[in-house]
Amino acid sequence: MSPSIRSLTKDFAALFSSLVLLGPLTLGLLVFAGRTVAELIGVVVPDPLRTIGFSVAALLALWLALEGAMVQRHGLATLDRGGSFQRAARYLLVTVTTLAGLIVSVGFVALSLPWAFETQNTAAQVLGVLLVAALVATLYRTLTAAGEGYSREQ
Repeated sequence: MSPSIRSLTKDFAALFSSLVLLGPLTLGLLVFAGRTVAELIGVVVPDPLRTIGFSVAALLALWLALEGAMVQRHGLATLDRGGSFQRAARYLLVTVTTLAGLIVSVGFVALSLPWAFETQNTAAQVLGVLLVAALVATLYRTLTAAGEGYSREQ
C-alpha cells in the first residue's frame, strides 16, 4: 500500500521544519561551542582543522535534524531503534549537542551579565538572572531525569 498524500505531507513538514529550525541551530551551537572551548584551553586551531571541524559539525547538525524529524513523526522511541552501537551513537549525538548548548549559553551569560551590571540596565539584569535560573533548573532536571533513568535500568 502506498503512503497517502496526508502522510507524505506530514513527513515533509517534519523534515523541513527540522532542517530549517533544528539544523542551523545545532550547527551554530557546535561551531561556537568548539571555538569557546578552544579559546578557554588556549589552543590555536589552524585553518584546515577549522574547515574539517565545521564539516563535521555540519554533518552532525544534519544527522540531528534527521533524527529530530523521526522523533516528530514517530515519538522518542525511535531513538532506541537499531543495534546497541547505533543507539549509543544517537544518544551521544544528543548529549554532545546538549553540552554545546550549555557551553554557548554559559558563555552568553558570562558576557552579558557583567555588561548589564556595569550599565545599570535593570531589564537586562532581570533577564540575565532569569536565564541563569532557567539554566540551573534545566541542568538539575536533566541530571535528575538521567539519574532516575539510569537507576531504573540497573
